[in-house]
Amino acid sequence: MVSASRMIGFVSALCIGGFACGGQALAQSASVALVQQDQSDCTNANVKDNHGEAPGGTIDILRNQDGSTSVKVGLSATPLTTYDFYLKCVRALGVIKTDEDGVGEAVFTIPAGGVGAVFAFDSYPAGAPPGNKFQSVQVQLK
Repeated sequence: MVSASRMIGFVSALCIGGFACGGQALAQSASVALVQQDQSDCTNANVKDNHGEAPGGTIDILRNQDGSTSVKVGLSATPLTTYDFYLKCVRALGVIKTDEDGVGEAVFTIPAGGVGAVFAFDSYPAGAPPGNKFQSVQVQLK
């Protein structure tokens, strides 16, 4: 799981990268759990927080001043596996590769207007059997 200190580091890295610099505060942020669950609807309305239990992970979401959305994913799952990561029911965002301990991290950017106030993510390897799929808790940014 991504700790609070790592989240602060994420915010700092975004400022260094030019996402929200110049002393301007980020417009909105959220942190949601990524839980092992085979399926849900497009907004993951029935996905419940697993309170840090593994397998699973954390997704930190930042809506930047320019309207883009930055997403950092920390996943604890099957070792040495490539997981496709999706903005649920919209499009693929990229991949997360886990190491020999089953830990993987990735950062994605969704362009301005790419998500609304309520959205979700899912992640799984290509052709994943039941039990190796992950859903995010529903994200709500106002």
